[in-house]
Amino acid sequence: MTRPLEDRLRDALAGSPFADRIATSGAPFLERRADDAAAAALDGAVLIGLARVLASQPKAAGFLSHRPALLERIAHSGPDTLAQRGAALRADEAIGDPEDLEASLDTIRILRREETCLAACLDLGGVVNFAAVSEFLSRLAEAVTHRTLELAGASANLATDADHRFAVIGMGKIAGREFTYHSDLDLIFLYAGGTGEIDRVSRAAQRLITYLGTMTGAGMAYAVDTRLRPSGQQGSLVTTYESFDRYQRESAQTWEHVALLRARAIAGAVDFAQPALDAVRRGVLGSGRNAWRDLAGMRAKVEAERGAETEAAVPIKTGRGGLMDADFLAGGGVLERGADSQPDVPSVPAMLRRATAERGCEALIDDYASLRRLEARCRWLRSRAAEHLETNADSLACAAELFEPGLDGPGLLERVSAVRRRIRNAYDAVIEAESIEALAAAQDAAAPLEHEAEAAP
Repeated sequence: MTRPLEDRLRDALAGSPFADRIATSGAPFLERRADDAAAAALDGAVLIGLARVLASQPKAAGFLSHRPALLERIAHSGPDTLAQRGAALRADEAIGDPEDLEASLDTIRILRREETCLAACLDLGGVVNFAAVSEFLSRLAEAVTHRTLELAGASANLATDADHRFAVIGMGKIAGREFTYHSDLDLIFLYAGGTGEIDRVSRAAQRLITYLGTMTGAGMAYAVDTRLRPSGQQGSLVTTYESFDRYQRESAQTWEHVALLRARAIAGAVDFAQPALDAVRRGVLGSGRNAWRDLAGMRAKVEAERGAETEAAVPIKTGRGGLMDADFLAGGGVLERGADSQPDVPSVPAMLRRATAERGCEALIDDYASLRRLEARCRWLRSRAAEHLETNADSLACAAELFEPGLDGPGLLERVSAVRRRIRNAYDAVIEAESIEALAAAQDAAAPLEHEAEAAP
């Protein structure tokens, strides 16, 4: 006879900071789903993942309590589930009836929440690695954007008008398929045509933003940020391909060229937009240029404004040795190497490998991956975007357990300190040499030092 679900969930959390939380945080779920056939099928790493989701995020517990079909999917998931689901997302469920906009938007929102919850169970249970989770969450965001654009286009009478070649360009994390929990969608919009069509394509873009970002009873799909468009918030929401090309070649600043490196067409007229975007990049990158001094100034400004370290929080994104150091190294390396170093999917690891010819960057990529995984844990626990690791005892203990089961708070702080030190040493070496070539030597020099530190009593 199968033991009661609450007992099995508590056993899955034994010895962790979440052990005493399942009865309260998971109460809504246990009241409704404890006797489901799927509950009896839960076992192993999937059971552990579900237990951690229920204990760490009460909102997820409440949501799961009303989703018996989702519980069935979770219970029968395995290592290949996310890859298979990610490949099918774009062509799967219909967007709904455009005549019933509210119901269609709720369908999209529920899809996003269900798939994110499934991913979190497999992530926190260690069924799949975080790189696979991040790619899945990115494909999910692309699919949601695609379906929402169909609704927005139909509402603005733009859905079947191919002459406009209207496209949604993803920037940053979504372009590199490095999405995580509670990531924003950084978007710009491009179209073909003259000023006579601007009103209609702008309506479609504005409705897409509204449809994605409006909170309803089913939640919100994604917050959208459009500040990376030409001229920022002062510029037009939608830009023609010709104007975008001209702006990038004649007016854009270095930081805008770095942002351009992490741009990819994700919805709309992708087949037209991506080659046009690649052509703009080739014109900007050319045979390469040294922008390290500009980048160092930009990075220093971000660090001064958003990277302060306090007793209460460690800035794992914007502070010294944070994620942004690796971001800047990847962008600067591609600028230095030129157009041939631009990967199709511009993730930070892919850009670093292209810029260094896959030499001397793997240690940095491993450290970058560790900080990304920690950032995801912090975002999951706080249920919102997070740039810092909170150091109060409870938050730190929970983050440590989700980062590596059995790791305690002080151990996590030591781990993060070592990672940030290595990343900053690599960053400083490249900035000083003003060349990505210095990265390999910096990594080689750091390896024996780190080995000696780990071996010390």
